[in-house]
Amino acid sequence: MDLSEIAKKLGLSESKNLIRKAAELRRLCDVQFDSSIIGVGEVCKAIICLEIAATRFQVIFDRQAAIRLSGMSEKAYNRSFNSLQNSLGVKTKLDIRELGIQFGCVRLIPFVRNGLSLYKERFLASLPASRRATADFTRPVFTAVAFYLCAKKHKLKIDKLKLIEVCGTSESEFKCVSTSMKDLCHDVFGISKEKKDPRVVKCNRDLLDALPEKRKFENGGYLSDDGAEHSSYKKRKRMDKVAYEEWKSSVISSNDKNKAKGYFENYRLHSKQDEDEKNLVSKTTVVKGVLLQQSIQAVVAILLFTVTANDSEADIDQQPSLIVLARQFVTAMLVLDTWQYFMHRYMHHNKFLYRHIHSQHHRLVVPYAFGALYNHPLEGLLLDTIGGALSFLLSGMSPRASIFFFSFATIKTVDDHCGLWLPGNLFHVFFQNNTAYHDVHHQLYGSKYNFSQPFFVMWDRILGTYMPYSLEKKEGGGFEARLAKEYKDN
Repeated sequence: MDLSEIAKKLGLSESKNLIRKAAELRRLCDVQFDSSIIGVGEVCKAIICLEIAATRFQVIFDRQAAIRLSGMSEKAYNRSFNSLQNSLGVKTKLDIRELGIQFGCVRLIPFVRNGLSLYKERFLASLPASRRATADFTRPVFTAVAFYLCAKKHKLKIDKLKLIEVCGTSESEFKCVSTSMKDLCHDVFGISKEKKDPRVVKCNRDLLDALPEKRKFENGGYLSDDGAEHSSYKKRKRMDKVAYEEWKSSVISSNDKNKAKGYFENYRLHSKQDEDEKNLVSKTTVVKGVLLQQSIQAVVAILLFTVTANDSEADIDQQPSLIVLARQFVTAMLVLDTWQYFMHRYMHHNKFLYRHIHSQHHRLVVPYAFGALYNHPLEGLLLDTIGGALSFLLSGMSPRASIFFFSFATIKTVDDHCGLWLPGNLFHVFFQNNTAYHDVHHQLYGSKYNFSQPFFVMWDRILGTYMPYSLEKKEGGGFEARLAKEYKDN
């Protein structure tokens, strides 16, 4: 998609200087590094460049509209924005006064300035003399963290996520700087949460000594001069009961966690957390893309069967033998595998096709079942539709037989992307091209290996693109496809 068209959809078409600046930033990205390595596609890269340019020219930018246009979740977009901005070396200027006005905390401005000044002095004092000259405090994360900690100390509520977004940093870096500031300047930024035992406070101690009849047992109940003191047996019994209740609650909570974890967690190649953090597209977008893709293929299949169908009664009554059906299935599998291997590999090696077409499928770094057929409509036409038509025509199978074949191929493709290594899976028994094999391809290190799909691995072995792996069990549950040799990224 052209940069001007994207700017028009975001309401920025009138700002010619802004569009030129965004184009300059995009060219700088292309020259310095490959943005697909950090998981940023071409459309998303153009949108992020427009946002950076809008910030430079102080033009209002609708980030929510940009996120919807990019097809990514808000979390993935923010992560991509920060990665690209840091890779370009673009520094966001953050002024304390502007932060105070934006978050409605103007009275914090002098406290933030004093705190930052004190932090710089103490941080430099803790460094060796040789490193003091290279210390850089100009990054906006220091101002943002100081502002957040001062607000917290003065019991003012501000949106932490919005503050992180404004300063253009990550949550991990924000947390790291926050810890450093609280350690060095606890007197300015720290908050005391420690609660003292009322019995050790002097005034309370005097009161308890003066009124011994009102002293309280540690395990509950009051000691009175009128009543008899509890026996040691009863105390022990009560303590045992408390200990039992604590043990019981811990066992119940542990069982609840194990049930929540679920059966399939023990057979996953990637955790749910990896699925949420690494994937660059939302599940809603994936479902829409799959429905569009299947609709197009259904129309093409109907047209193909209409053209090639034979309505004569002789052909309808004639049933091919099992040997003929087996030969047709094997032929169709070989034709489909050959077509998809070379087209798939070409889409990876041709930068234009990868950026604009095939990269859409690889937004799913951690694949899942219903994302198997999520790809660009043009890729579906080239890879699946034409490949399916060739296998149907060259194998000579009937439309009825082809229904079973394509259903089998679709189920196999879904299993290859499901991310589960289930025991007793017949696809894993009969085919080397399976879930773990294709998972290696989907990871960043496997983008130039294991192109074969969906049945055999022969073309990878013949042409040297086969990446061997071993399947190992992880400590926390599940499996990991680990490479059996070092790969070369050439």
